[in-house]
Amino acid sequence: MKRKLAGAILLSLVTAISASCSRGEVNAAGSALPTGKNQESSAPSGNNQDDEPEITLPEEQELAVDYTTVKGVRAEAGAYLAVVAKGLDSGYWDAVKEGASRAIEDLNEQLGYTGDHEIRMTFEGPGDNSDVDSQINTIDAVLAENPTALCLAAIDMKSCQPQLETAQDNGIPVVMLDSGVESDLAVSSCITDNQSAAAEAAKKLCEAVGDKGQVAVIAHIQSSETSADRVAGFRRELTANHPEIELAEVLYENEEETIENMVLSLLEAHPDLKGIFCTNESMTEKMLDIALDLERDDLKIVGFDAGEKQIKAIADGSEYGTVCQNPYGMGYASVVAALRAAAHQTVDAYIDPGYQWIDKSNMELEENQKYLYK
Repeated sequence: MKRKLAGAILLSLVTAISASCSRGEVNAAGSALPTGKNQESSAPSGNNQDDEPEITLPEEQELAVDYTTVKGVRAEAGAYLAVVAKGLDSGYWDAVKEGASRAIEDLNEQLGYTGDHEIRMTFEGPGDNSDVDSQINTIDAVLAENPTALCLAAIDMKSCQPQLETAQDNGIPVVMLDSGVESDLAVSSCITDNQSAAAEAAKKLCEAVGDKGQVAVIAHIQSSETSADRVAGFRRELTANHPEIELAEVLYENEEETIENMVLSLLEAHPDLKGIFCTNESMTEKMLDIALDLERDDLKIVGFDAGEKQIKAIADGSEYGTVCQNPYGMGYASVVAALRAAAHQTVDAYIDPGYQWIDKSNMELEENQKYLYK
């Protein structure tokens, strides 16, 4: 995403969008409220905060606001925040939802809102994280409900401009989370530095294969900003610092061919392939299954994100390691930014939730547990 904006901005008019097919509404404790069909599971209850992950962001970034707390946020009673994810079918999005729900709970507690006065949140997303049309339809539906603010993780970085314009016309601020759009209408973005994260993945994969030989990339949908940035960051690191590594192919998830068939063709064309970088949780899990089925334990696999399947794979050595985002912190910070924006308070144009390399040597460390989810 083009991060042309920097520093803090004071809001007046703003934008928004939000979407998805399935829908879940949560109250202050993160419990599901009845909202009709396609109800999604709720985030865990926030009653025992000792069991909740620590909310952190990288300390080195210079921000005008502390997004790890709701202190100072001025939200009206009964405010409605809509969050639209790319999908609802992974532990990653569950963790984002948990962080967002925690922020709503903390804010209701801080402001003393109860019952009908509570700030409420819906969390929506298509069943398939590549279903652009479904997400757009949900964005339209959410905008029709006139939310106080919207947080959006866009599947397609070019598809949402009409919805963003509608949000701006109606004074609805939009905060992008996880994935951005090619537009300057969002008031803030809480998005991992995906190019730097993928460069870290490239360094580790090169280390795993002895810094020599062929590697490939299995990427999620090409129109996603996260996919584009991770491929670019990975490629840039190879070109700059690993002259004896050849990037054999970059394969993108698509509707015409399964990942399984693409990988089989890849391995047939490049029998000496030594390693594969997968750009998200879904691609990594599919690649782990394929490698197991083919008995290719010689392939070094580096992933992105860290759900339960990847954690087990790292522990047993079938996955070399993974670059983990901070989904809980991302969810929390995005809610803080969105509700500050709705109250015309200062927000930063870009918030980096951070990332961490995880492998067998450090996955048990206490400080890394916030990056892992199940």
